[in-house]
Amino acid sequence: MLSKKETIIMREIYKRTTNNNGMCLVRPVDLMASIPYNVEINLEDLSPILQGLAYDEYFELVETEKKGDYYFCITLLKKGFAFQRAEEMRIRNRKNSILSKVLLTLLGVVLASALR
Repeated sequence: MLSKKETIIMREIYKRTTNNNGMCLVRPVDLMASIPYNVEINLEDLSPILQGLAYDEYFELVETEKKGDYYFCITLLKKGFAFQRAEEMRIRNRKNSILSKVLLTLLGVVLASALR
């Protein structure tokens, strides 16, 4: 299971790579600009997070320098392509869990009032 920061970065990488046959070339500054302001990710934290995701086989990561700029060359792997589906399933399971807890609570209230 991915941490909150990893999930946010993976969402952005997924957006950038799916339009490009699973590949993208992105500068760290551009990647940081697309992250929401309420998430605290420093530029120094970005590289270790990306390396962790690459280690978990979400994508291949190559760090390059081109014309004086630093770039990440990212190629999605099988687990990276399945990221969106896994996120949708996680959200669906969470909604179902909340719904079942609410229904059990309501059932308990109805039974308690019926036994009085």
